[in-house]
Amino acid sequence: MRFTTLSGTLVYFLLMSVTPFLFWVVLLVGRVDLTGILPNSLYSGIQPVISVLEQVATEATDGASFVLLVTSLWSSTNFFYHLRRSGELIFAPQIKTKWILLRLYSLLSVVAFLTVIAVASATPFIGAGVLNKIMPRPLVEVITVTFLIMIAYFSACFLNAFACPYKLPFNDLCVGALLTVVLWVLCVVGFSIYLKYFSPQRLYGAISAAIVFFVWCYLMVNSLIIGLIYNARHSRDKLIFNATGARKRTGTDVARNA
Repeated sequence: MRFTTLSGTLVYFLLMSVTPFLFWVVLLVGRVDLTGILPNSLYSGIQPVISVLEQVATEATDGASFVLLVTSLWSSTNFFYHLRRSGELIFAPQIKTKWILLRLYSLLSVVAFLTVIAVASATPFIGAGVLNKIMPRPLVEVITVTFLIMIAYFSACFLNAFACPYKLPFNDLCVGALLTVVLWVLCVVGFSIYLKYFSPQRLYGAISAAIVFFVWCYLMVNSLIIGLIYNARHSRDKLIFNATGARKRTGTDVARNA
């Protein structure tokens, strides 16, 4: 129950961070065409919400003041800040990072993700334009999806590493990150099928787009939390195993010396 509560908290701060983050995306990159990243059926479901957020961000960039730039950048760090606090609860509740350092780490993470989004939004379209001239379209689509899954995997690795309050070897990160990506893919495919064959508008009416978007965010964050929990338990079991082995070796050495 505690971890589902963490997921709900992270979704709240994710939504609080989306608009200021999109503000910087629009400011630095311009509008990102999500049709190349998300399936059409899923994008059509959340497109009204994304359009409103992008419109707000676009209007905010016109004549943006220095104060707005600073405050929006600060607000965009909320998700990363609370992701690390959640990671401390999952991995090691006794470890607490100083808030000023954590805000700085969160700021650097926002800059890193802005760079990733710029690359991820541009590369598939530029690459597809070149590959379409030399390869059949189905093969180009496979390459594009593979590239996006790789971006998602390394993003999951980064989020897992950021959430952990101590240095975790990559080998101890990769399985949980892979589990997160598999769940992300299932969420995207599942929502695509749901929106293709069912009509949430009949049940929720005009607010259906917002509800679909919120539920999708909640499931995506839950997938991240599940990966974090796996890595935390795996690293804890590994630590216990190593400590037990060390005690056994020490006992053997004592017996030999006696």
